[in-house]
Amino acid sequence: MLWYHLKLSVLRLLKNRAFSVTNILGLSIGIASFFVLFIHVQNERSYDRHIKDHQNIYRVVSTPSHINDPWARSLGFIKEASINFPEVENATQFSHCPLGTIKINEQSVSQTDILSVDTNFMNLFGVESLIGKLSDITKPNVAFISERCAKKHFENENPIGQYIDVERLQYRRVLGKYEIIGVVKNTPIKTHFNCEILLSQKGSLEAAYAALSERKIQWVYNYLKLKKGVSPSIIEEKLLKNFNNSSLRQTRGPKDYKFKLANLTDIHLKSNCRFELKESNSKININLFTIVALVILLISLINFVSLITVNLFKRSKEFGLKSSIGAHKKHLLTQVLIEVLLLCSLSVIISLFLIEIITPYINNFYEIQFDIFYLEPIIYLAALTVLLFSGILSVLFVRFFILNNNSTSDIIKGQTPLTGRRILQPLMIFQIMIVIVLISSAILVNKQISYLLDKPLGFTKNNIVVLKLTDFSKDPNVFANELRKKSSIESIGFTMQHFGYPTQTLSLEGFGIEGTAELSMANYDFLKTMNIPFIHNYINTSKDTIDGMVINKHLYKRLMEKHKTLENLNAYRSGIPLESDQRRVDIIGVVEDFNYSSAHDQIGDYIFIINESHNRGRFIHIRVSPGNTKTAMTSIKKEWENHYPNQKIDYFFMDDKIAQQYKSENILQRILMSFSILGIIIGILGISALSYFTSEQRTKEIGIRKVNGAKTKEILSMLNGDFVKWVAIAFVIACPIAWFTLRKWLENFAYRTELSWWMFILAGIIAMGIALITVSFQSWRAATRNPVESLRYE
Repeated sequence: MLWYHLKLSVLRLLKNRAFSVTNILGLSIGIASFFVLFIHVQNERSYDRHIKDHQNIYRVVSTPSHINDPWARSLGFIKEASINFPEVENATQFSHCPLGTIKINEQSVSQTDILSVDTNFMNLFGVESLIGKLSDITKPNVAFISERCAKKHFENENPIGQYIDVERLQYRRVLGKYEIIGVVKNTPIKTHFNCEILLSQKGSLEAAYAALSERKIQWVYNYLKLKKGVSPSIIEEKLLKNFNNSSLRQTRGPKDYKFKLANLTDIHLKSNCRFELKESNSKININLFTIVALVILLISLINFVSLITVNLFKRSKEFGLKSSIGAHKKHLLTQVLIEVLLLCSLSVIISLFLIEIITPYINNFYEIQFDIFYLEPIIYLAALTVLLFSGILSVLFVRFFILNNNSTSDIIKGQTPLTGRRILQPLMIFQIMIVIVLISSAILVNKQISYLLDKPLGFTKNNIVVLKLTDFSKDPNVFANELRKKSSIESIGFTMQHFGYPTQTLSLEGFGIEGTAELSMANYDFLKTMNIPFIHNYINTSKDTIDGMVINKHLYKRLMEKHKTLENLNAYRSGIPLESDQRRVDIIGVVEDFNYSSAHDQIGDYIFIINESHNRGRFIHIRVSPGNTKTAMTSIKKEWENHYPNQKIDYFFMDDKIAQQYKSENILQRILMSFSILGIIIGILGISALSYFTSEQRTKEIGIRKVNGAKTKEILSMLNGDFVKWVAIAFVIACPIAWFTLRKWLENFAYRTELSWWMFILAGIIAMGIALITVSFQSWRAATRNPVESLRYE
């Protein structure tokens, strides 16, 4: 019997090709869209879950009490203190350099993700060795490299026994030669850090690690594995008590700290600290992706059910005839279920095949790391959910709306008490409502991103090219002076941190106020190059060297509220004793406020330490005259080759770097735009099905009206009137939902555009236009049909 029903279903689908193709295509697009977003969300949420006992591993964050902007790095005493806690099973402490310089075979190259680690790191994070014993990392000046790193630098050579010369880590230079003693597997994609080179903490770095427990310096990461059942709050309290009772508290720097343990699996999505080991994803975007994924799937299923409903109502007489010759309701329901499951199964298979084809384009267009892991059960659970939802809904519909309490003769005559229109109306209203919400969301996201990118930042971002310098054996001014002779170069400045790069922080305790200020080091020409205007300028530019402190307007206002005048401030600062290795830096200027990081954050206190030291040249900022970018880059590359032949030029444009700060918003913008379009396309299929079904049901009515003199435009107006009402109802429901959702999303920005009423009106107009264009096609066919054809069987 099952085989009979299956053959019958296949024959029916082949006979009704237009219905089958439309339904399979619409559902395949919807399922593929859902899988892309849903699988990506699940991938993001499963970061670090492959690590053994991940639920008991925590990262320790230590932050001065007056600071609300924590670092992922933490104080160096934490490991030494925590290994004595009975609740702690394991502890590791390591450093991370996101981009350093190494020399291999006398060739200096840039290298990402260089870590200095201990054996606890290997055990805690499950590092797997391909060659070499991981315990040998305790030897001085040895290194393990990843498979990827070995292939990149040594190709087919055996790297074991060869040396890498570590020229520069993030804040350290000339560490000397490290012997490669092993190769480890590449870090899994779904890990919140990457390991390319693992250096020993013994040897060149040993003194730096030994001094950690005596200084309030945060350049290492601390991770603890707690015993099962131990609350992280217990360790937080113990670390705080240990710090308060130690001599470290009395050393230079903040006296009060707070300690927080973040679970390993929360880092990728919920942590937004400075100096994250790897770019994380904000929780709000992941939630939005989940919502969009479910919405697209829901639209697809509603469209699928709508098309199935239309088809089943057209077949109601068939069900009646089969019942009249003895067919049992169970057999009819089985036939419907098999047809629905067959359609859904084909749609799921096509969607997965489609995803495999477009995966490279998804990664490139959305700038995400999208992969399907077929060993994970979530894919099969999602597919099963689609099959069950569609099958159960269709069977219930036939059972309760076509076969329930209706005699066989009534079904054959088409005299059922519930018509298809009354069932499909709420489905269509809901579908149009979702389309309106998606359109208004896409409009607002576009508006907000444009607002952020076009918002004045307090400095000029255009026509600025930034070079990264790693070779400090030469004076960068020699290179800069040659470039200043070029007509296409307007200005050149040096800085230790470019805008958007994590800065240092400076306690404002020595200024007599609470809090901390962002701190970066630059030369005077940097301020000119970035066109940061001065409010007060006390600089004597006739001097050969300019040395001092330039603060922003925000900090200046706070200082003046406290001290009233600059003279009072200087007098206050001069009364504070200095340590032996400290020197007092005077305020030599005040500049207008500017956004250092992005418009996600309010403007705060900022300090430039201005100096003409050579090491300020880590990032060389070059302002290019407008329209001469190509000529200027040719000159820059030529001079770079002359002055730094052993270092490959590494540069970026400032406007591109700033745009990267809004990467998550750009991804959201693309997703909302593309999936809104998909939702509209699927919605058009559903509206087409309903309009066709409506016109079919009213065929004889239309024929009678035409015989009695009704004009085509009057019939079009009659048929389209119902759809206009449905769009209006959907609009009324959609507006408050969209307004609330978008208002919550805008709260993530310190600077945001207005949530204007016209966006919802425009979304409603677009939805109305889509509905009327789609419906009018079917209405026109019905209105222009020969009335004789409509009334032939009356």
